[in-house]
Amino acid sequence: MTDHGDLRAAMRRAAFIGLVSPYFGVKVTYDKSEKIPYNRIKYCAVEARDCGYEPFHRRFYWHGYDMQYGDLPEHWKPDFSGQEAPHPWEIVRVTECYHEGFAHGTKGKGCPMSIFVARNRHKDPSLTEINLTEDVENPVGTYVCTETLPECPLVIGNFLDPAPSEDVPAAEVLSWIPLMRMIVQTLVQIDREVRTSNNTILYDKNAIQDDAIQAVRNVVPGGTVFIGVDADDNTRGVNATMRPVEQSTVLNEYLGALQTYMRLFDDVTGVSPSDRGMATNPRKSATEAAAITDAASKRNADRLEIMAAMWTKIAQIGFKYQRQIFGKQVDIPLDNGVIRTIPVPDPAVACFSFDVDPVELGHLSNAGDIQALMQWLTVTTNAQQAFQGGIPRMTREALRRLGNAMGIEDADIFLDAPTIELGPEERYIRFLQTQEPIMVFEDDQHDMYVAYYAKMQEAAVNRNADEFEIMALRQALDMHRMYAARRQEVINPAAMGGIIPGVGAGPGEVDNNMLAALATGQTPQAMPQGGIGETTY
Repeated sequence: MTDHGDLRAAMRRAAFIGLVSPYFGVKVTYDKSEKIPYNRIKYCAVEARDCGYEPFHRRFYWHGYDMQYGDLPEHWKPDFSGQEAPHPWEIVRVTECYHEGFAHGTKGKGCPMSIFVARNRHKDPSLTEINLTEDVENPVGTYVCTETLPECPLVIGNFLDPAPSEDVPAAEVLSWIPLMRMIVQTLVQIDREVRTSNNTILYDKNAIQDDAIQAVRNVVPGGTVFIGVDADDNTRGVNATMRPVEQSTVLNEYLGALQTYMRLFDDVTGVSPSDRGMATNPRKSATEAAAITDAASKRNADRLEIMAAMWTKIAQIGFKYQRQIFGKQVDIPLDNGVIRTIPVPDPAVACFSFDVDPVELGHLSNAGDIQALMQWLTVTTNAQQAFQGGIPRMTREALRRLGNAMGIEDADIFLDAPTIELGPEERYIRFLQTQEPIMVFEDDQHDMYVAYYAKMQEAAVNRNADEFEIMALRQALDMHRMYAARRQEVINPAAMGGIIPGVGAGPGEVDNNMLAALATGQTPQAMPQGGIGETTY
């Protein structure tokens, strides 16, 4: 229904109207006579001139629109007794007034809607333009009837909050005007400074003659002047022949002020330099880039939150209307010829059971949760990388408390004992239970394992433990130290012995001198290997 009811186009139009108007409206209309069910509901955006509300009290809303007299329902046509009835093609003004807030005895049972129809026949002498007519006797029109709707079909919202003691806010574009004026004034000052300041230009009088300088002065704006300069002369080239020496320092201040105003204008309008096609580099890190993006989209986030709230209200209105439009069930034909019957839920049940969260705007409404999850992911990933599964109890408990404080309700499940399943403590406990050798892997964080097993070995010796337990700890220590030494050899091979001529750092590699000789087709010089360096291979 939302796809075929033009909801996306209505919200897009409402987003534009909200910038240039004090407020805007979105209306839900329906037509029971449509044969296809999904065409029975339509959505449209309403400008501020065609809708409104009672200031401060908000007891009623109204929506006015033009339509042909022949398209009016029969019970909406006023009685033109004593007057000529309008032609079917004549345009009349219809005003719908939704006064659900009045205490008239039916409050809570629906939304009464009063219909007024105005026939624009009287010409106002003060209106001199063509086709501008106004009913000076009754501007709203003639009252026709009152109907009861399930819910007020009009939702009105605004992007800016009203001022104190005011109920109608200003248009958002009005907040852009001061900065726009400052930017224009700064540009005017820059242009004036460039045109009025005296530029001192030094030139080589032997390279440019007086008649050439006079030609430069006399040329019309946009004209072309050719001056011959010896470009092969290193001491007197094009750049050294004619160059500006001093520019006004005030011009640099104007340019700096212009950049400041442009940044402020971006913050107010919610447009980032990337949206304007400008490069924002250099950026020092991804964190700084994310901060720039978040700051640039601050206004857009506020606008989208307002649009999401209006979308929620529109969905609730649809829940109130759906049984009157579709009945208690909808029959949908499938491709295989089977008709599927979908029950239409009760309006009260639907409002409680359905959570309206638009997909395009959901990430903004959940911005806080997403930020907390990203921080939690960063913290846990760093901890896992630092301890490689062997997280100590104190660190694990701190992570658990941090997760609970950040709103991660199931943090206890993820930070339970399985996170240290392959840690030194768990391996030692498994050895004591099963008498199997302590497992050692090459990709372990060997410094942590060596420190833990050394303490356990010292404690075993002090309590006169079994020799088998001490031997198992000693074997695990030896293997971890061996792996640590091997890793150190790969990281810093020069520390293990002298440099061998012709041999690179990696196994089977040659040094840069030999590679250069081979690349030029030369034969590398033979050098004795024995006695060079501290180690002989």
